[in-house]
Amino acid sequence: MQFATLARLILRDIPRAGIGAIILVAIAINFFNIVGRYVFLTPLPWAEEVLSFLVIWGVFLGAVAACYDNRHLVMDLFVGSFPTPARRAIEALILTCLVVFCLFACVQAWRIVAIMARLGQVSIAAGIPMTIPYAAFGVGFGLMAVAASIGAVLRWRSPARRDRV
Repeated sequence: MQFATLARLILRDIPRAGIGAIILVAIAINFFNIVGRYVFLTPLPWAEEVLSFLVIWGVFLGAVAACYDNRHLVMDLFVGSFPTPARRAIEALILTCLVVFCLFACVQAWRIVAIMARLGQVSIAAGIPMTIPYAAFGVGFGLMAVAASIGAVLRWRSPARRDRV
């Protein structure tokens, strides 16, 4: 398997499939919570908490796929009108800032995960170890840095997309 295909699978396709699975699980939890609440008059006390954690993981998986495809938010209103060398320099600067920020946030997130693990912190309603939702930040920011870097390199190397970095 080629590197570009493997990178696309790991950094775009698997996160997208993960988002789909998260949505299906969230729909199922929501459905059973509604049935429990209105039919049996007994809602699932942990449902809202678990749904919040699923949303956090879904957002970070989506951010990884967006960074790989270069579809993340960026302030580039005028960059397209610059000559190619200046545009490439600005895009490289934007990529560098994104990667540095993501790596910094990744390190900080793993420090928080370590604190939560050391304290044995669990969520109130579901009793889920808080390392699980906080790990989404570490995994997400780390993979965003990797996805943005690899995606940019593959776009820069591709002759068909050389103008669209």
